[in-house]
Amino acid sequence: MSAPPGPSPPRLTIDRSDPVHRRLDQLAPGLTATIGLHSRRFSPKLVRSRREIAHEGEPVSGIWMLRAGWAALVRHFADGRRQIEHVLLPGDPLPFEREASYPATIVALTPVTLIDLDGPWVPDAALLDAVLQRHTMATFHHLLDATARLGRQVAIERFAHLLLELRDRLRGVGLATDTQFRMPLTQEMLADTLGLTSVHVNRTLQMMRQQQLIELAGRVVTLLLPGELAHMADYPSPSTSRVAMR
Repeated sequence: MSAPPGPSPPRLTIDRSDPVHRRLDQLAPGLTATIGLHSRRFSPKLVRSRREIAHEGEPVSGIWMLRAGWAALVRHFADGRRQIEHVLLPGDPLPFEREASYPATIVALTPVTLIDLDGPWVPDAALLDAVLQRHTMATFHHLLDATARLGRQVAIERFAHLLLELRDRLRGVGLATDTQFRMPLTQEMLADTLGLTSVHVNRTLQMMRQQQLIELAGRVVTLLLPGELAHMADYPSPSTSRVAMR
């Protein structure tokens, strides 16, 4: 991984409330017990905000998972612009395949903590390969949603869809309720995710607040009318949506 080494943090354990534990339970029920996840002590890697974690084309080494903080798959352009193609949340694996290269550059949007699940203590490498396959399919669906957002939805619809997706994914790892979650994305990051200018982002957020669709208090987002937001964004209902890991 291309991130420069930071200070050596203390080794940590992963309990049942940890986002990594919750995500693994979604991706492969029973795996945490099989590999004895909570009996291990991991050496975390810390990466500062806005630092590169892995570069596009860099070979995968280890099964790194995001334990804390937010990161993103990004594409940079020669003139300095960038597109955030997919936001990575606590509990998400970084690689898509063990014997492959990273398909996009991964950047820390906030300070992040990473842990590597790979090691001789895993009884069968195929167990983690199955996790990565399911993670890859979930990410594929998110990328399809992002294509639809950018291609056919207006700004307020894009926002509504993204906020609902983030809520559902965070709720799956115990970091959101039905109506509230912390979102550390700046207006610049939102602009790069939604294909808008920062001015348009600010204007759209103000409109959503004025229409009493959402509340913003610091980094906390409250969805005041989640049903209206889902209708506006053509967001799937819980009975038809993919599982909460999205």
